[in-house]
Amino acid sequence: MKIKFDDFSYYPALRTRPAEIEGYSELRELTKNKLVPIMTLGAWPKAEGLAESIGKLISAVGDRPCIVDLTRESLYQNNELKNLLNPDSNFKSWCDFIKSHSNFIPTIQIVQEAKQSQIIRQTRLLETIGLNKVAFRITDYTNDTTKVINAISAMDSPENALIIIDAGYIRETMAASIAACVAAINEIRDEIPEAIITIISTSYPSTVTPFLDVNSDRKSGIINILERELHQAIGVDAAIYGDHSSIHSKVYVATGGKYTPQIEYPLFDAWAIERRPGLDGDGYIETAKALTMKYPEILDEDYWGSKKIINVASGNNNGMKVRSKWIAARVNIHIEKQLELSVMDALDEDF
Repeated sequence: MKIKFDDFSYYPALRTRPAEIEGYSELRELTKNKLVPIMTLGAWPKAEGLAESIGKLISAVGDRPCIVDLTRESLYQNNELKNLLNPDSNFKSWCDFIKSHSNFIPTIQIVQEAKQSQIIRQTRLLETIGLNKVAFRITDYTNDTTKVINAISAMDSPENALIIIDAGYIRETMAASIAACVAAINEIRDEIPEAIITIISTSYPSTVTPFLDVNSDRKSGIINILERELHQAIGVDAAIYGDHSSIHSKVYVATGGKYTPQIEYPLFDAWAIERRPGLDGDGYIETAKALTMKYPEILDEDYWGSKKIINVASGNNNGMKVRSKWIAARVNIHIEKQLELSVMDALDEDF
């Protein structure tokens, strides 16, 4: 299988948490075929090993190519994951893992204790196996960018690499995020003009409470999507669009207890929120009905997540009384719509 990174117009990033994997898994086959998702492995939920996460990932992507990374969040690391991050023998454990999965495109692991020579040797080895592709993820602009440039310069071909500039949560740092992304892109292109770059970010908040409308008794709200604003400010020709698939960039531990029935319906440029405080799981029926009345276009959508909203609005709430299912529905609709936007943007650029 031969792929070219610049053939793709949208790079969604997800983690192998059950809700995120389900949202991706239920995408239409045509949609999946147009994506190379960025999947971050972790112990989600916390487990002894990684077998469950890896199994769900393989089941979701099939034999399609996907970029695979490892979580840096210590709460979701276990001994098996820490072993994969070990730089000994030029990240031998990580390289051996990738060798056993022919459709996995490895993210080059850059850990603080690794020497530049270990990063370069890891890169050169991983470029020669599987799909002959690698990815680099820049989260620390100051320390990562130079290491990435040095590693790509040692590759057989820079076109075999995708550079992921991960801006994280941007809602409160837009100006600084734009400046940092532009500086990193310029630094990379000064050394590697042909570099293929994607910018991923998220504006989905850790809580929707500040976005609820007081005029609706805090039952409804709108959250503007800012990821494309960031991309456009940087320059649509400077990098390929990507995002965190409508997920906040930091994982918070679930506190338990009852959740307010809440559904987030992705529009093309915002998330529409409906919630019914004080109601239990059956409150989702009322919540879904409110969404279909406000946004009747849901009824015409062929997405798995939209069909879940329609089914529940009709009174069928089986299997949809838990928060994780609605996160999966949000992820599913978001990716479908952002791919549509990206394809349309790409077509516009061709004319």
